[in-house]
Amino acid sequence: MITRLAEEVTLRPRNGSIRDVARQAGVSIATVSRVFNDAASVSPDTRARIIDAAALLSYEPSSLGRNLVRGRSYLVGLIVPNISVPLYGTMLHGIEDVLAQHKMSALLGSSLDRSDTEIQVAQGLLGHSVDAGIVINSRVGVALPVQRMPDWVHISPEIADLPYRVELDNEKGGRLAALELLAAGHRAIGYVGAVGRESAERERGFAQELALAGLDYRRATGDYSETSGLEAGQEMLREPLDAVFVAGDLMAAGVLRALHDAGLSVPSQVAVIGFDDSLIAPLLYPRLTSVRQPAYEMGAAAAQLALDLINQKPATPKTFMPQIVRRESTRAFS
Repeated sequence: MITRLAEEVTLRPRNGSIRDVARQAGVSIATVSRVFNDAASVSPDTRARIIDAAALLSYEPSSLGRNLVRGRSYLVGLIVPNISVPLYGTMLHGIEDVLAQHKMSALLGSSLDRSDTEIQVAQGLLGHSVDAGIVINSRVGVALPVQRMPDWVHISPEIADLPYRVELDNEKGGRLAALELLAAGHRAIGYVGAVGRESAERERGFAQELALAGLDYRRATGDYSETSGLEAGQEMLREPLDAVFVAGDLMAAGVLRALHDAGLSVPSQVAVIGFDDSLIAPLLYPRLTSVRQPAYEMGAAAAQLALDLINQKPATPKTFMPQIVRRESTRAFS
């Protein structure tokens, strides 16, 4: 279960209290506490008497209290740049599924794509005594308060050499996109990227494959939003081109709109490849060919890595391989 950082938690039992249970069973409050924290030092008869008294009074021990006694919160802090982005939602799904298998929950905070907010959210999560943390696309990396919690797992951080990270081979993804367009015979090619390590790596692989084919390319820059993709697409169309590789599916949606507004047919006149294969890719018209980033699997891997750190097991970085998902925006389907 994912809980928002700002939600309030009710701590007071709705029915009988621990004091009432102790009085009903004829024992001390400390003995009742030991029973509900699985202490083996309480005799079977006393344990049974306390359990019966708790049932009679409809008493349920506070999970928060038990966890504090055990030195665990059973919470994993989670920082997301923007919860409205479909890719991140899919990652959250993977994280939640793995944590639920281990009876743990995620406490969620959004950094709103701002580095200062990311640090504030991290400090807030630490204030809730989370057992570990996962941060997606961290802008600040080692500037997080890691001295108070070293067990942060990073999904695709801007800083590449953080010890516990889950990421995609973005350079390989760029190569796949270039090879796909080259195989279809495209020669006047553009790239729409964004600021940051991921886009730079995608462009590097893309550029290397085009260079091997003796080709250059035009480029424009957006910010992963549909609006920036529209503007980048309009800029690209100042000169003729027959294919565009876009570093994110939302930007690719904007590029498709720019091509439609210009009266150009996709893919017969201009082919388009996006990146991520997010939930919107098959909903666009034409349906978008995209380099798949396995977001669910990456989220699940990050959650498992966080659990390994909590349980003091060996934890190593994990890199996923991209693949092309072909749809009607490229010539194979024209």
